[in-house]
Amino acid sequence: MLIRTWFLNEMSQNDKTFSMILLSIFCITALVVLPYIVHDSSFALQVISGDQIAIREPVQDEVMIFGETVSIDAPVKGAMVFANNIYVNAFIDGDLLAAARLVEINSNVTGKIVAAASDVELFGKTTNAIVAANSIHFANTSSITNDAYVAGATIKQDGIISGQLKAMTDNFVNNGTVGDLQVIKQESNLQDAKGWLDLFNFLLAIGLGILGIILVKLFPNQFDAVRSSMKKSVIKNTVVGFLLIILSVIVIVLSAVTVVGIPVSVFGLMILLVGLMLSSLVVSFIIGKKILELLGQKSSRAIHNISSFIIGFVILNLLYIIPVPYVGPIVQVIVISAGFGSIYYAIRKSRSPAFEQNVNT
Repeated sequence: MLIRTWFLNEMSQNDKTFSMILLSIFCITALVVLPYIVHDSSFALQVISGDQIAIREPVQDEVMIFGETVSIDAPVKGAMVFANNIYVNAFIDGDLLAAARLVEINSNVTGKIVAAASDVELFGKTTNAIVAANSIHFANTSSITNDAYVAGATIKQDGIISGQLKAMTDNFVNNGTVGDLQVIKQESNLQDAKGWLDLFNFLLAIGLGILGIILVKLFPNQFDAVRSSMKKSVIKNTVVGFLLIILSVIVIVLSAVTVVGIPVSVFGLMILLVGLMLSSLVVSFIIGKKILELLGQKSSRAIHNISSFIIGFVILNLLYIIPVPYVGPIVQVIVISAGFGSIYYAIRKSRSPAFEQNVNT
């Protein structure tokens, strides 16, 4: 991933870059966790979803927004926004996390801006910025008091960056003021292709995170059923899940040998891919639930389940990018196998006669 490649490179060369990225991830996680640790009515998280969303009244809480087009036209304490188009036209007294096609920030953000999009435009002021996009523009009215870390195909800097600007791009224009400028150019077409592939993986991870939040919201009982299944034996579920994945691949390959079996193999491949995807999501939910339970937070509320998933999802993705050979892939295999096996046992239990009898009664 463009960000991941840069992340691993900079972590070995510059501890400050590594600290900034970890701090941003920590802030995103803390934004979700703190409402359950600090029992204060003045601290809350509001979840808003819809098609066309416009915040026209001040909100004294952090907001998490899902929509097609989102306009923040009144002050908020902090925002996590996932949409196609995002327009920030009012003051944000905190951090802004944005994932979209277009992110346009026309006002000031007191905290950090973390954005992944096709196009990002900053017209206001902020403290730090971490941005990955195809096109990035810091307008002449923009100001970043500390550092900015950006990666994109085209980057135009017309504003003021008091600290350090690190830009990973082959097309950089600087008409503004930068305290310390470092432009990292890609050295070959292979590196360029790898960068875009990594950027795709980064955006895919964001997409999976959004999908996981939606599924946890819609199917909380099913996630809890898989969680109960994993509680019985993590090792057993992991081994069984790994063997089932291998067996499924063998069956799919053998089915594809004959013309008659091709439709069966295609259908089986689709089912397997869905199962692998869900495996990682349910394990994220289970890990997050366990962490909140250790913190003394037990609840079946929708927002609690969503928080659990986000915490686990962030932790797993951090484990996946540990810069130690083979650690990331091994963790992924274990996570997917454990989730796959737990889903299998949960489905088998739901189809057992005792379960069906309880449902009928």
